[in-house]
Amino acid sequence: MGTITFNPDDLAATRTALGLTIGTDVLAPNGSAANLTNLPASGGTIDLTASGAVTAGKTLALNTNGTVSQIAATSVTEVIGSSYSPTNETAGEGGFVGYNTTADVFMFVNRSTISGSNICRASVLSLNSSMAITETEAPITCGGSGAVYAVRYSAVHDRLLAHYQNGGSPYEASINTISYSVSTGLDVDGTSNLSGSNLPYGSSIFMGTSDNTIASMYGNTSNLYLRFGGLTTGSDASLDSYASDGESDAGISTGSGSARYYHTPIWFPTESRLILLTHWYHSPTDYRVRLSYGSVSGTGGSASFTEIGEDAWDDSDKFDYAGHVRYNSDLNRAIWFDGKHLRSLSMNGGYNKSSLFELQSSYPSVDGWCLAAIPGTNKIVCFGGDAADSSKLSYWVVTVTTGTNAASDSFTKDSGPNQISTDVPYYNLTAAYSPDVDGFIVRVPLNSAASKTYGVRVARTSTNVTSSNFIGFASNSASDGGTVTVQLPGAVATPTQGSLTVGTKYYVKNDGTIGTSDDGYGIAGRAASSTKLIVEERA
Repeated sequence: MGTITFNPDDLAATRTALGLTIGTDVLAPNGSAANLTNLPASGGTIDLTASGAVTAGKTLALNTNGTVSQIAATSVTEVIGSSYSPTNETAGEGGFVGYNTTADVFMFVNRSTISGSNICRASVLSLNSSMAITETEAPITCGGSGAVYAVRYSAVHDRLLAHYQNGGSPYEASINTISYSVSTGLDVDGTSNLSGSNLPYGSSIFMGTSDNTIASMYGNTSNLYLRFGGLTTGSDASLDSYASDGESDAGISTGSGSARYYHTPIWFPTESRLILLTHWYHSPTDYRVRLSYGSVSGTGGSASFTEIGEDAWDDSDKFDYAGHVRYNSDLNRAIWFDGKHLRSLSMNGGYNKSSLFELQSSYPSVDGWCLAAIPGTNKIVCFGGDAADSSKLSYWVVTVTTGTNAASDSFTKDSGPNQISTDVPYYNLTAAYSPDVDGFIVRVPLNSAASKTYGVRVARTSTNVTSSNFIGFASNSASDGGTVTVQLPGAVATPTQGSLTVGTKYYVKNDGTIGTSDDGYGIAGRAASSTKLIVEERA
């Protein structure tokens, strides 16, 4: 093998020895001409397979199978199915529903009166594409005789975790697990009391890596506790076991209110942070959130919480029920809803909250509301009474546009109120979504009457773009299965609509175009001329 001598006084000879042919100025000494020649075109491109027809100049979404599709908007028509009530139920109280992703069914836990017996029951319902409900498993006894305050489904464990206001005098906090499969049916674990004292107002969640920890937050009007535990699953829930090392004070500073209610732990998996949220009562129309946030070390019953900071809201009027405030993985946010206002919470870069967004101008006549997300989108659906129309059961579709953190988030009411029925929700309301049929199941407790459950497909504009799947622009048109050259960040694209303003930043829209307003789908690029756009890296 030969050798090469690097001569700093003769860079041309060095370049020739190295075989460089990209232009004499690339290795030119300092101070010489800088007109580079023979450089490759700016920006990157990649050839990918088109899924569906693609038009040159349109924005593209990267699919999970490695193909790309033209970003497009599709109108979804509203469908509301007939109501369902459990057989022989004469009264249905507040409860919760979870969507079982393994079996593609909805699992309910609520207290109800059937054949004169007022107890907690679990049941399973199915929903088809026409929004018709089928009772897959009739209600069976579960938990205790008190109210249900939360349920959470874990696909890792294939279990529904239920949190109860158990017994009566005292109302102990308790939990149990529930399982369902086609082969074994509906099975229920015995309840595990978290505390023997009168501590009724709380909820529990799965958290940690692979849902290896159960966090429970509970208390009464003056005391608040946190307990971590671990779940060992059997072949079905009846063989599950729960173990915990003990409870600790939740540690949230006392507020000026007279009592606190509706306690909820919220886990942020991306940042590995836990928020402990409660509501201080000042008057029937004035509840104020107080919360603590921090880190968790250890797992299962050996886990412990270390507080990083606290926050006290002074601008909220009502409350979000225990167990209602949930983490949304598509947004990396938790969304709080009190029937009138919405607010987002984030932990990226530290704790932040958004401003309050007013969904409707006043509260429903009865405190019945909830929200649920449409997975894979930045849309949430708020369910509750329409205060402007005698509090009849309705829904609102809301787009959440996330900023750097929750402090710069914004909400847009896409539609609503859209009436589901003339029923007036009586206190707690619950809903969950099935991606298999693009529909929600909404359970409505009614005053001194059997509950009603509706299958609802909400009217909206659907799109295949998310906050993270925009990849670039189509350089050429292609038919389904053809090859499309995708212009990546740094490339110069020619968007179909033209009429761009030089120097202006443009954002991805939901219909294959770009615009100057940020709809939460990311940055498309910056205009270099009236027709050319420099594709930029995503924020």
